[in-house]
Amino acid sequence: MTVITPAGQKVEGRLVRVDDFIVTLADAEGTQRTFRRDGEKPKVEIHDPLQPHKDLLRVYSDKDIHNLTAYLVTVK
Repeated sequence: MTVITPAGQKVEGRLVRVDDFIVTLADAEGTQRTFRRDGEKPKVEIHDPLQPHKDLLRVYSDKDIHNLTAYLVTVK
């Protein structure tokens, strides 16, 4: 994840916690940093490598999932 402070400083690390009031990340050394949130400041960008797959779940219908599951059962 990346936190961009109002001063423009970018801080990157692994997401530990995020809610409406704070965001906490752990940097490369494992040091945790917590930032107080006030609306959209600081800007928080969460990079989820699975997000494209999660987005597809809204596109697939129940029939699509059923057909895929039925196909996978036939593959041995």
